[in-house]
Amino acid sequence: MLTELACYNQDSTYKEILESVFIASQKKLDSVAIPSGFMSRVNEFLDDQKFSAAIDFPYGLSGTSVRVHEIIIAIRQGASYIDLVLNNSYVKEENWKSIRKDLKDCLSVCLSHNIDMRVILEYRLFPIKTVLLICDLLAEIGVYNVINSTGFVVDNISDNALTSYEIQQKTGCLVTSCVRAYNKSHLKMFHDMNIHGIRIMSSKVVSSII
Repeated sequence: MLTELACYNQDSTYKEILESVFIASQKKLDSVAIPSGFMSRVNEFLDDQKFSAAIDFPYGLSGTSVRVHEIIIAIRQGASYIDLVLNNSYVKEENWKSIRKDLKDCLSVCLSHNIDMRVILEYRLFPIKTVLLICDLLAEIGVYNVINSTGFVVDNISDNALTSYEIQQKTGCLVTSCVRAYNKSHLKMFHDMNIHGIRIMSSKVVSSII
């Protein structure tokens, strides 16, 4: 199971993020999600660690040209993956045409640099029918990896795991569950359900359970 650490606290300093990244490296996590503004500075110390950059985080409401520009900068600074926040406003409006165009334009930039793009969607904001529809659309476009939350929405670990399982069973997408896991039993639950990956929101938790 893919295991990641997310360093997205709003008041995080460079030193705190660097310390978290070192913990992730020592624990041999697959990647670390950090704000793109810290990417180039952190890469100076750990050029063998994979990093993902969250684009238009956390709301996903910027125009496509802004999102594309942010993607290009993140790639230049050393991002291994691009995590694009879905425009939830478009989803609520059922503006599938705009969603499709936005995602295609962003994906095109990533593909031109041989960088994988994942999409962050807040599964708790929508009925499961809508979540599955979104994932079908993503797979149709060519995005097969989904992160199911920014980590800022109040969540339930069991609901998270069950929804991730349903997405993987009913669509062409793999899910990395962004979840506030606190013990090894939580990790085991996701592992036993064959969830593709888990994103942990705290370096302290990583230190204690991995």
